[in-house]
Formats: sequence, structure tokens, C-alpha cells
Amino acid sequence: MKEVIISELGKLVGLKLQYAGRASNLFWLGFGEIVEIIRRGRTEETAEYALHIQCSWRISLGNKIVVASRDYYSPSSEWDGDIKDFDWDIKGNNRFDERIKTFIKDNGQIKVLQIDSDEVGGLNVFLSGGYKLEVFPDSSDDDEQSEHWRFFNRKENSPHFIVTGNGIEKV
Repeated sequence: MKEVIISELGKLVGLKLQYAGRASNLFWLGFGEIVEIIRRGRTEETAEYALHIQCSWRISLGNKIVVASRDYYSPSSEWDGDIKDFDWDIKGNNRFDERIKTFIKDNGQIKVLQIDSDEVGGLNVFLSGGYKLEVFPDSSDDDEQSEHWRFFNRKENSPHFIVTGNGIEKV
């Protein structure tokens, strides 16, 4: 599995990280050139490559975690309400939203330097500036619903490369 992941995601080496964000607790990143695609009958501008992560992950710099998957569930520094009223899924409410926005704004020229992987679908994306994205599947589920992450090319609309508890799928 390791070699297949490195080969597939090796397409990212040298490409720029264009943006990052979330849909609920799915972390998405866009890499490469901005391209126009037609989606649901409308033309959209998007990064050529997409990486969607649904397992644990973190972006670190040296010995410091810059932003990580559990940050979804913590209030932003702007939060001044009672914790029992905190709704993590409202855009802008959580620590992830705050930190990923700062990370992208402060590091506008981040590029992918190297890709590494392991035999259980873990992924390391080494970025310029000393940053590293680590993705680590954290569930032993091995059914068709156990997606850890997926990678795909929006420009070519090619099959999605999906890492699950069952291994690699292309759909």
C-alpha cells in the first residue's frame, strides 16, 4: 500500500497549496493550478488536485502543532460564550477555522516537497517552510463506510483514489 500511495500522491510534489478548509469535520485541501470546472451546471474555479481527509491529522512545524483535527471541537479565541452553548460546526466558531485561516494567510507560497506513507494508509506530506501534514487512520473499521481519506484530480475528473479500512479503492 505504501508504494502505491507514494506514487499516486507524488503528483503533488512541487505544487502549491492553494487553500484549505472544512465541511463539518471533513478537512479539504486544494493543490496545484487554479482551473475552471463545470459542476452541477455551473462553472467554478478550483485547485486541480483535492485531498479530503476524514481521519485524524495534524499540521506541525518542528515540535509544535499548528492546527489539528481535534481543533474542530474547541472554541476559537474569539469565543466568549458559555461552553455549553458552543456549536463547533458553525463556520468561524472553532479553533480549526481560526488557525487554518491564519496558516493559509501567513504562508501563501507553501509547496509540496515530498510524500511518504506507511502500510496502513498513513500519509506524510512534507511542505516548504518546514511544515508537515500528517494523516493517520485511527479506526479499525474495515467496511465500505470506513473511508480515511481520498485524493482526486478535479481538472481531469479521474477516479478518486480512496484509502479505507479495506485498503485502496478507485471510484
